[in-house]
Amino acid sequence: MKKHGAVAAGHEVTARAAARVLDDGGNAFDAVVAAMWAACVAEPVLASLGGGGFVMARPAGEPPRLYDFFVETPLEKRSREDLEFESRLATFAGGVTQEFHGGYGSVAMPGVIAGLFEIHDDLATLPMAQLAEPAIDAARNGVILDDFQRYVMGIVEPLLGFSAQSRAVFGKPGHTDEAGFELLETGARHVQPDLAHCIEYLVRTGADGFYRGDIGHALVRECQEFGGYLGADDLAAYRVLVRDPLLVGGRKGRFVLNPPPASGGVLVGFGLKLAREMALGGFGSARHLEAMSQIIHATGLVRGEYGATSAILSDELCERYRLMIGERPLSQQGTTHISVVDEDGNLAAATISNGSSSGRIVPQTGIMMNNMLGEADLSPDGFHMWPCGVRMTSMMTPALYLGDDGGAIALGSGGSNRIRSTMLQVLLNIDVFDMTLHGAVSAPRMHVEDSLLSVEPGFDDALLDQLSLENQSRWDREDMFFGGVHAAKVSADGARFSAVGDARRNGNQIIGLPEQGV
Repeated sequence: MKKHGAVAAGHEVTARAAARVLDDGGNAFDAVVAAMWAACVAEPVLASLGGGGFVMARPAGEPPRLYDFFVETPLEKRSREDLEFESRLATFAGGVTQEFHGGYGSVAMPGVIAGLFEIHDDLATLPMAQLAEPAIDAARNGVILDDFQRYVMGIVEPLLGFSAQSRAVFGKPGHTDEAGFELLETGARHVQPDLAHCIEYLVRTGADGFYRGDIGHALVRECQEFGGYLGADDLAAYRVLVRDPLLVGGRKGRFVLNPPPASGGVLVGFGLKLAREMALGGFGSARHLEAMSQIIHATGLVRGEYGATSAILSDELCERYRLMIGERPLSQQGTTHISVVDEDGNLAAATISNGSSSGRIVPQTGIMMNNMLGEADLSPDGFHMWPCGVRMTSMMTPALYLGDDGGAIALGSGGSNRIRSTMLQVLLNIDVFDMTLHGAVSAPRMHVEDSLLSVEPGFDDALLDQLSLENQSRWDREDMFFGGVHAAKVSADGARFSAVGDARRNGNQIIGLPEQGV
């Protein structure tokens, strides 16, 4: 029996996988599991079975819970001379470059596969084989490479060309040699037969097929041979952690956020608490621009001072930063998100990431491994300086908004460091400025990093000229730099839905019933 709902995701194939499951009678959690499998096929730079992530879940009638299946640091270190840890430069729009690192020495312990099966066991209703079928079909028959996915591939082309296995998956036929490597072009059919077989194997064996089975054994052999950290003990010790989320009160509802050790939810919660007691003015007003730019700046400052601890949300600390901001007189990584809601009131917000990809694919599996140990954002103390066997921190912020009127929204974003500012602004657009879901997601955004204010078009230039933050970069277009919020909403009675996939990140949405102004 068909279950009505709404889906928002970063690719049509991902969204349709979730919608297909809802059509088959599955709930929001069945749908989000199917979409996660599909995203690892259709969004291969942004999502991978070799990465990590989170799902914020609210089963109908129950408290929300956070499934943490993010990556962990290895249990043991090895000599740096033995590591495969190589620098590569990624090139963003405008010729801006950023250094990343690839090779097995950049690979942290992945958790996506464990997360898929844990969520399925706890919350889903349909067989895993049925949920994985859309992904298997997409991998076997191919996905047409769209402009956005090709653009993302182009950014990390040096990593996708790192190894013979990755060149075979992402290169044009006849152009996969190291010297002549060329990426697939837009419009090409991206076929991944090894990944199709691998997903079928995992459906048969469960998570043990990766963590204790043939795939895990192959990964360990590769790490031993080519200079990676991961061993059999790392795979055997990995567990999905279920956490109580952060709850922060708003003006017209409650925010449900990713708790520590992830940093994103804490920083967003900090900004929301600052904003709750401040006059923000109308959207786009002088007061709004000044307050938001300073609040976003404060989230960056407090991150540097306190890291990812709940102490950031103490009333005393929030008041100190609120006073610092005061009522002053006026003077872009690889991540994707999926949101699903259903008619019963089940809510699921999934954010998954593969970093920028290590360039290493486990042989004959199609699984591209993450490079989280080679991401500067996740290694603030320096590469190879991490403590062993700990869950790494993340800016990813899958979230829920529970309105006082009984309506509920699942949402989240990609965007590396910009996730904190993106989610903060969209949540305030909903809670403070009474915007529709579409308006909240499409409204122009800003971001502050190291006192540089980056601003999308849509705000008044004359008001921007008066801001305290004078060092500004004014963009001439919307861009994935400012995140990509994919959000889905269900009314209190489960009868009305809306969904928005952010155009900044190739958003797609599917609504089970005609949108009725939720």
